[in-house]
Amino acid sequence: MKYYVKLITLITFALLIFACSNEKNTADQKSSSQVKQENVKKDDSKIDPDAIEHYDFRKAKWGMSMKEVRESEDSDPVLESDNTLDYSTFILGLQTQIGYTFYNDELIRGGFFFLTKLDNNNKYVDKYLKIKEELIKVNGEPVIDTELPKDPYKTIAPEDKGDAVCNGDLLYAAQWNLPNTDIQLTLRGENSECKITVLYQSDESVRQLLKERMKNE
Repeated sequence: MKYYVKLITLITFALLIFACSNEKNTADQKSSSQVKQENVKKDDSKIDPDAIEHYDFRKAKWGMSMKEVRESEDSDPVLESDNTLDYSTFILGLQTQIGYTFYNDELIRGGFFFLTKLDNNNKYVDKYLKIKEELIKVNGEPVIDTELPKDPYKTIAPEDKGDAVCNGDLLYAAQWNLPNTDIQLTLRGENSECKITVLYQSDESVRQLLKERMKNE
């Protein structure tokens, strides 16, 4: 039963991910040249396994205050609001926005939002699989690992999967359930563009998102 609840939650989060975590739209409109370059670390090369292994998200733990999270980062945020902090870096060669979300000044959610536009849609699938591989190295095999076509009766050729994702006809998703954290990796289409995100959720984050969903229904 828990597996199916998690699956439904994962797909819901895939659809709500930008709306509910850090008001990303403003940040997404920034191009590489518009980001404050002095605040961008030059290349992490991969999602830091030591940070993930010993902390809940990067070098932070759930419940930390905004001040404590600021002190855990090596640079200043490129964007901030009353309940969010956003940083910029490069991971696996992709410009990446790092987002922290707080509730009552306590950290409840973190995420990696990959912003680089690739010249071939199939490259998004390759990057998704590479990110999944890095997460598996740290967290083991995901409890959910799926390719979900919009039309389950339609066969999509491998060379067309990138276009299918960007057009909203195919969703890639994986989830890891850790003792304190759920991790959701998604590749999906939005406005004819491919979006790769990794969302780290505390129990409180899950409660808040489900409460929001129920309120909006």
